[in-house]
Amino acid sequence: MRHPIHYAALLALSALAWGGATLAQPGPALPPEYRAYLTPLGISRDAIAPAPTHGSPREAYDRAVFAQTRKLEGSPRWALAQADAGRGVMKAFSCAAGLSLTDRVPALTKLLSRYRTDLINATRSASPRPYQLEKGATCLGDKPLQTAGGTPMIQAAWGWTIATILAEALPERTDALMTRARAFGESAAICGFAGASEVHGGRDLGSAMLARARALPEFAGDLAQAQAELRALAKAGTPAPEGCAAEAALSAPAF
Repeated sequence: MRHPIHYAALLALSALAWGGATLAQPGPALPPEYRAYLTPLGISRDAIAPAPTHGSPREAYDRAVFAQTRKLEGSPRWALAQADAGRGVMKAFSCAAGLSLTDRVPALTKLLSRYRTDLINATRSASPRPYQLEKGATCLGDKPLQTAGGTPMIQAAWGWTIATILAEALPERTDALMTRARAFGESAAICGFAGASEVHGGRDLGSAMLARARALPEFAGDLAQAQAELRALAKAGTPAPEGCAAEAALSAPAF
């Protein structure tokens, strides 16, 4: 059985295979289960989610949100942001799905393992991170902070993508899933490795990439299998994990 997909682990694997350069094509060093679907990517991040220009209102917004969210240090919302940056996404979205997803969805794990490489390809960035521009606490140690900051949009794009895939299979959970996706993306800004504008841009990029991927027969086939698996799991009446009420209470917009 495959292991749950962990944020830092897959970024580290990709870094070993690709080095620090922008990703464009899958290489022989990357295991088959992590090879991208979109080669070439076929969309422009700069067109869909452009970076703020120096001195712009969007840059000022990013700085203001960074300062505002430093006030959350030590709070339950800070702890959730820290958990979101370090735990597997199956666990992160189990409450919103109403199902315990960890280690129980091999078809979904296969799909997301490969598709996450597409998101890594699309979200690499060498621009300064919020914590490098402003003084303030961050919720990760130095090494994971640097790793996460190399793809600052990915957490928002990843969460929005996963929630969309889950909601299509579990439509009755749509509100909970998309609310969790928004909070999951905002956790990246709370932690300090993504700007608020990158969180918003990540959602747009995630939606555009998913639309592009659906046109590929291989992706569409894997997606259909994953969603059928989710529907079967829900029909079987799998119990929801514990702690869901507390998580839901922390999902109000942070900015």
